[in-house]
Amino acid sequence: MSQLIDDEIREFVQKELPLITTLFLKVIEVRDDSTLQEIYEPDDIDEMLEKYFIRFDVERGSFSPGNYFPWKTHSFLSRKAASAEKKPLTIQMLIESAKAGRWLYE
Repeated sequence: MSQLIDDEIREFVQKELPLITTLFLKVIEVRDDSTLQEIYEPDDIDEMLEKYFIRFDVERGSFSPGNYFPWKTHSFLSRKAASAEKKPLTIQMLIESAKAGRWLYE
């Protein structure tokens, strides 16, 4: 049963988030421990999360998008993106929270 939930959430995330490829059209693999903010746009993740909480009946509890976004910020004096020191968001977090029925992370 547990594996069934894991697979269902993986499929849900793949369906809800856009397919991401390299410049040479190689599909980027997203693992359970991949940091979603490094792969997808914030708006795409936010939309997926809204559906996730409803679809898997997960209580939001202490979930706040501000804990995870913005992932990178642009420095005023530099072209290089600076880390905003936010928490990584992973598929594994979604799986564990769905099993618990509530958001487990702050």
